[in-house]
Amino acid sequence: MEQPFLNFNPVKLTPQAQRLLNRLEQGPITNVYIRDELRLLEYRRRKFEVKQYLEPDRTIVKKFLGKGVVEYSIKEVN
Repeated sequence: MEQPFLNFNPVKLTPQAQRLLNRLEQGPITNVYIRDELRLLEYRRRKFEVKQYLEPDRTIVKKFLGKGVVEYSIKEVN
């Protein structure tokens, strides 16, 4: 019998990471949109914060679309 992991100190998101999470929950988003519309220049760190916040139930999936464009989306983990 395994005891579930309990985290009493949940991850707190920065305002920029919260904006990224809100947009990801609406649907897939590209790195171009993150840079141009959300104005997040250093989005890799924000993406990491959001991924930590979503775990262990959900994760961020990366899909290469070509010519330097990458699409990110949230996926349920089974």
